[in-house]
Amino acid sequence: MKKMRAKSEIGENLFLYLPSEMIIDILSRLDVRTAMRGKCVCKPWLDLLTTPEFVKAHLSKSISRLIITERVIHITDEGYWNYNSETHKMVDELNLNCDWHSLNKVFNLDLPFRMAIQSSINGLLLEHSVNRILCNPITREYIKLPCPRQPSTALALEFHGFGVSRVSGQYKVVRISAEGPPQTPVHLYSGEAECQVYTLGTGLWRRIGQCGHWKHLADNSNSMKMSFLCGYLHWWWRSTAISAPTKIYRLDLETECFSTFSCPRAISNKERHLSSLRGCLCVCDNSNLGIIIWVMKEYGNEKSWSVEFSILKDNTPIWDGLQQLNPIEVFKNGDMLLSWRQGRPIYYSSTTKAIQEVDLHDSEDDMRYQISLYTPSLLSLKTFATENVISF
Repeated sequence: MKKMRAKSEIGENLFLYLPSEMIIDILSRLDVRTAMRGKCVCKPWLDLLTTPEFVKAHLSKSISRLIITERVIHITDEGYWNYNSETHKMVDELNLNCDWHSLNKVFNLDLPFRMAIQSSINGLLLEHSVNRILCNPITREYIKLPCPRQPSTALALEFHGFGVSRVSGQYKVVRISAEGPPQTPVHLYSGEAECQVYTLGTGLWRRIGQCGHWKHLADNSNSMKMSFLCGYLHWWWRSTAISAPTKIYRLDLETECFSTFSCPRAISNKERHLSSLRGCLCVCDNSNLGIIIWVMKEYGNEKSWSVEFSILKDNTPIWDGLQQLNPIEVFKNGDMLLSWRQGRPIYYSSTTKAIQEVDLHDSEDDMRYQISLYTPSLLSLKTFATENVISF
């Protein structure tokens, strides 16, 4: 009877007898919402699920999701667009197979502010166009970054990136900018663009050096987006302000040193987009012939560039004005999800060899959608010292 009673007690309180490493391994396999609810089970679980060991273990098993931003559009009498409302939803599964209207497994993020998502690393979202906000919608926390520039200067160029260093694990926001005297025409600017770094937890921006003449960086700010991969931030370098990019600039977030390497040969001077795809550096060429997607098979090896996808242009209207293309995800059946025009979703079918714009709603409201890839995590912004973390 005593042995049976002892076995019964062990069965009812199994987690009390397991090593903490085993408990972490078990609970880290939960999806992020279930893990969040686990904090309410008991005080030991609350303490365990907030430890750095658990957060790291859970993040290593976290699966990428889609964040779908819905904006209700109102057209004024003057013909301008006004965004009346905005919602952010996280889709549970990426195996969509283009059945978009069946996306019922969603999690409303309920952000307290409008947020154009520009970068996402380990569950942290960066918005820098208006408010300079860094946010984790899962832990419901955000911080406002300080302003990195003087209001008395004129701005010719500015773009940002976000990533984490390989060894120290420091999260850093990087800003490339060219500034000058006020009321100076942009075409009269001269000199080098400079790089500033904001290390999360320090509360300040640091200038780390110059990174090329500003005219070599971009012909317009829309094309200047940094791509994070393997501990580096990447962006374009052009031989002239209007030419196709010839090199890729990169910044090592650990050493904060710059370097360059060659990009694949351009098929036209129309447009190129730099991003990452399935863990590889990716270049998307958009020309009058169609879309060519290059992938660097071996990171840092310029000879390993190869064409991964080739989508030929047809007579469908969607090709008119198609620009700023960014591959998001390749599915098991060979279909691909891409974004264009600042995040609007399009879908490529490997069966029909055609692309189509994705309509995500049945509502009569005029809506615009933006999509981005997101890996949810339990990383709390409160772990970074000196930051003024706001909960919502």
